[in-house]
Amino acid sequence: MKQLFLNFLTLLTLATSACTKNNSSDDPGPGTSIPSNVKGKWAFGGSFSLNDFENYDGSYGGKAFEQGMVFYFKPNGKYELYVINAATSYNCRTQAFTFNTGNVTFNESEGTFTIRPLSGTMRGYYSCAPSKNFKRDAHADELKTQKYYYVIRKNSQGETVMNISTTPSVNDGADFDFDPSE
Repeated sequence: MKQLFLNFLTLLTLATSACTKNNSSDDPGPGTSIPSNVKGKWAFGGSFSLNDFENYDGSYGGKAFEQGMVFYFKPNGKYELYVINAATSYNCRTQAFTFNTGNVTFNESEGTFTIRPLSGTMRGYYSCAPSKNFKRDAHADELKTQKYYYVIRKNSQGETVMNISTTPSVNDGADFDFDPSE
């Protein structure tokens, strides 16, 4: 059962990094200039359990489930994408990390951007099965072109967010917070 869960988490990480194949006939080419209102880091620190996870002895064990994603749009038409999925079950911590970088093209009139990964890294850590830990370069079939829809807007607290979705509906997306440290 534990191996099935580990396989599921790894597949989830791979699935969150992209959806359509980057055919060799598609020239990734350079990215476009980044619109001034989206340059920088946008972070989604999204899913986690509502209650803190406690170990059997009552000590703090962290969150039972965590998920996060960061898009970093650079002024030169490049991007970086960071994805983390983590779960704690029966005192075992499983973490999956995906990173890729490449070119990004924005279509402001359409409200879309397309990422074309050129390289990436996959990592997995299993506290109860450390022999299964891995770190490797992303395989060619894991570096996939992905089109996203976006809207810059104010959230209910009046903060500027970027709603990012894989569909044209902003109701399907998630709000990413801007990181002003860049």
